[in-house]
Amino acid sequence: MLGRVPIHDVQSLEDVMALVESSDGEKVIIFDVDNTLAPQGCGLGDFAVAVNTAIDRCEACTGIGRVIALTNGPQRDVDRMVSRGNKPWTTRRRLGLRRGDPVVVVGDQVLTDGLLAWRLRASFLHLVIDDEEEDSRQARMRRIGKMVTAALFRPVPTPT
Repeated sequence: MLGRVPIHDVQSLEDVMALVESSDGEKVIIFDVDNTLAPQGCGLGDFAVAVNTAIDRCEACTGIGRVIALTNGPQRDVDRMVSRGNKPWTTRRRLGLRRGDPVVVVGDQVLTDGLLAWRLRASFLHLVIDDEEEDSRQARMRRIGKMVTAALFRPVPTPT
């Protein structure tokens, strides 16, 4: 067992950026796309705008050296996104990560995004922007994720 990795519950992209900027050094940020950077089920045009805007904001952040937008879904007109990402099983090699790169994973699902963070030995920022409209599969994954959180993650209080 490799042990538990840090998990922070965050409420917004602003919280993510504040946490990253408050820690030392530049990090590689891996963002889940669906329901983290863009709301669940938003239209294709709104999706592309939301994702590209979030990537631009994060790339301008001083604590972020590189942004990876990762989804298990299709491309959907966003060139700067890794589609069909095979989360949580994707590798450092596929993502272009070196062994010493400090990595933070931001996502809404513990069973995909959180497990990816655990596998990469990265901090996990748990962000859900819209769980009201999620389908039953997503809701079921969220419930199961809550059950495994204590085994994989070490809660870190968010500074106020």
